[in-house]
Amino acid sequence: MADFTAEDAERAFLDAYNMPTGMPKHEALERAARMSDALGHLPLGVSCRIAMIDSAYYLARYDLMLAPFAWVRAAEEKDPEAFNDYEVHSLNWSHKWVATGLRRDPRFSLEQVRAVVEQLADRYGRLGFSVQPVHGARAELAYHVGDMTALAEHLGKYLATESGPMADCDACVVEEQVWMLARLGRHHEAAAHGWEGLSGNTGCATQPQGILTALLWPLLEIGDTERAAHAHSTAYRLIKEDEITSYVHEHIRFCALTGNVARGEEILRRSLHKVTAKQLPADEMSFAECASVLLQRIRPDVLFDVPGAGPLSAAELLDRLVDRAVELAEAFDARNGTPAWTDRVTEALDHKDYPHVELAVPAAPVVPVAAEPLVSGDPVEIAESMVTLYEQGDFVQARRMLDSLPADMDSLLPPDLAAHAGIRRMTTGLVPFDPPRFEELLTALPADLALRYQARMAMGLEGGLELAEKCLAEATSDHTRTIAALTLSELYDDNHSHDRAAEMLALASSLDVPELRGRVAVEAAEHRARQQDLEGAYADVVSAMAGDLRPNARFEGYRLRLRLETLLQRVPEAVATSREFVAAFPLPESAETRWYQVGAIQELDQEGACLGDLREAVAVSRVHLSDGHTAHFCFALSGGYVQTDRFVEAAEVLEESLRLLQDGQDDLRLQVVFRLGQVCRKLGEFPAAERYLREAVELLPAEEIGRRAFLLDALASVQGRLERHDEAVASWRAAAALWQQEGNLSEAVGSLVELASTLPDDEVVETTAAVDDASALLPLLDDPAEVTRRQAEILAVRAWVAGQSEAFSVAVQHYRDAEALVASLGDANWRVFVVLRTAQVLLRGEDASGAEVEARRAASLLPDDGQVGNVLSVLSEALRRQGKASGTDPLVRELTARLD
Repeated sequence: MADFTAEDAERAFLDAYNMPTGMPKHEALERAARMSDALGHLPLGVSCRIAMIDSAYYLARYDLMLAPFAWVRAAEEKDPEAFNDYEVHSLNWSHKWVATGLRRDPRFSLEQVRAVVEQLADRYGRLGFSVQPVHGARAELAYHVGDMTALAEHLGKYLATESGPMADCDACVVEEQVWMLARLGRHHEAAAHGWEGLSGNTGCATQPQGILTALLWPLLEIGDTERAAHAHSTAYRLIKEDEITSYVHEHIRFCALTGNVARGEEILRRSLHKVTAKQLPADEMSFAECASVLLQRIRPDVLFDVPGAGPLSAAELLDRLVDRAVELAEAFDARNGTPAWTDRVTEALDHKDYPHVELAVPAAPVVPVAAEPLVSGDPVEIAESMVTLYEQGDFVQARRMLDSLPADMDSLLPPDLAAHAGIRRMTTGLVPFDPPRFEELLTALPADLALRYQARMAMGLEGGLELAEKCLAEATSDHTRTIAALTLSELYDDNHSHDRAAEMLALASSLDVPELRGRVAVEAAEHRARQQDLEGAYADVVSAMAGDLRPNARFEGYRLRLRLETLLQRVPEAVATSREFVAAFPLPESAETRWYQVGAIQELDQEGACLGDLREAVAVSRVHLSDGHTAHFCFALSGGYVQTDRFVEAAEVLEESLRLLQDGQDDLRLQVVFRLGQVCRKLGEFPAAERYLREAVELLPAEEIGRRAFLLDALASVQGRLERHDEAVASWRAAAALWQQEGNLSEAVGSLVELASTLPDDEVVETTAAVDDASALLPLLDDPAEVTRRQAEILAVRAWVAGQSEAFSVAVQHYRDAEALVASLGDANWRVFVVLRTAQVLLRGEDASGAEVEARRAASLLPDDGQVGNVLSVLSEALRRQGKASGTDPLVRELTARLD
């Protein structure tokens, strides 16, 4: 006699059933099954085995499915009454899984696989189910053994057969069709069919990532790299935390074949447990094959820490996985009597790369765009050329000369040339500015040249104005006087001594040094800009740039012109100028122009229209600028993705920005984590959204009251979605208090209304308190339209509260009052929504006739097709409750046609 009771066994089953997916859950279900058998508790034994079949499916361990499946089949023969409706459905459904599991394991004979498929056909035919899944199983088996003629035949039947209750969900059917069409080489058809199948929310745990993964290959084959990139990014984001799914294998191979080896390596490292994990043989072969395709493209000495195997080089891991893929392919072929899988593995390993696919986060060019080559020759001659070119304003060629003079060669140069080289390395940012070293180098130069360098550096030094004045007073050449005068012009303007600045410009112009004429003209335009004469400054700089400017003056001219066009909101001109600016200089000089370009794009809110420019900026920055620059450019790029509703790409590029942020970029970090929180919320990734928004709240200075309130509103909405209602209430209350402190009472009302609208149905007291507090603020609002809008929102919440209390007449009156306010605002969609809410309340109050009237009125108010489905649903229910036929109702037919 068992030493446990039926209650013990049932409790053990429920405890196991509620465990997360994994082998511990499966083993716990097995123990509960044995307890039920010991007690002779057949219904509980059925429940345990059905749960074990589900568990094995989600573990992708079809081998674990066979024993409970056989047991359940026998139990069905013995006592069909032991099954409830759900278990009957599950048994019928799991017949498809068993056929799949046997096919994907070479330990089972082909005869066994075919027999299970025929059992599936017999069962579904006998029970009157659609045979679409049978055609699908036969098509998969045909592909498995390499019979492409049979695949085409069964695919045709699969496509022609209507689905039914035993068919997979519509999205999974689309995925299957895409795979089959692609295998037959019908890539355009596969791509079109799959992309169309992505519309709508399926509610399926394996979609849309399944369709998107299947789409990778037909999209690549037809050359649609943009949609292939989107398919990869979107699907991988949905599966990257899933350690079991085999979809990830295809994404490793995709990265390998599209020039994204670094990303592929990152994905492989997250999947290394699969090297030694127990898997279904077909999944193990798939992983080994796809990982091998990638490893062929990774340096052989790169190390991987493989769980259960220890550190392995890429070469060692490649050998191991190739051997395993071939071994399993040969096992399948021996079972099937065809060479199909050996040929497929061989073809995969030999596959040529597709054209490069640009992903959300641009990588550095595989072959960086080369700057002009270094100059070879006599170091003294190179140094002399460098000095001359800088003095002539040709900083592009001068930089080539400077780059050709390594610092360790300075000892071979005369002291004055070595001093020029050392100073120029500081002024160009090749080495950090070192004031004592700068002063030391100056002593090796003639006095006038030393003054020239001091005048140039005065802008960045404490006491710069006095230093520049000294340089002007002591200068012995017009060139040095002009440099000092230009510096003084800017310094005087910064001190609001605009008349003195004008005097310096007049002096510089009168000296008329040919090499500096362009610099003087651009500085004159800058002088007008600093006095807020933007139109005049713009005319001046455009005029100056029409002339023959030296490179240094042209650089400053572009910078000023772009800045003025940005301030003047001349969007097309600014975008065009930014591109001219970038194109006007070779690398590495043009890398600096990207900073001005990206800044203008952001300030003009043109990120979405300039995605290509921002992507190029990120790629260039990876080679020629710092990680901090790249982090900033990634943030700008994320704005473009957000503006074009590409939220997956936005999340990825924001995560890269976060990774690259440097010390001292605290304000950028705040912007990144806040936007990332918002994007994760949009993607439904609420735990991540909450984490990032919390960090943003912590980073934000307490004195920034408005931004803090805005952040708390966003955080509260996420906490509400996570059903952490106490925290959400606290956040919304804190936001409302801050909005009031800021003086933005409308937003305070909005926070309270949002709080009330999001609380659970049973939180009537807190909901009522929130709208009462919101109502108390309404008399303090100044804008009548805003008061009306907020009153309508509050009335809608009060109507909902009344409905919860079954005070239906009060709820209807509140909704009617809200509708009148909404109508006065001219918001047609909102009005339809409120009228439908009225109809729903009437339905709850058993007034189906009144609900019908309101639904018909809502239909007459529809401004577009956005709410057609909601109107149709309410109207159909109102008609049904009255016993009226909806199929012949003219309005129902009209709405149905609009919905289609």
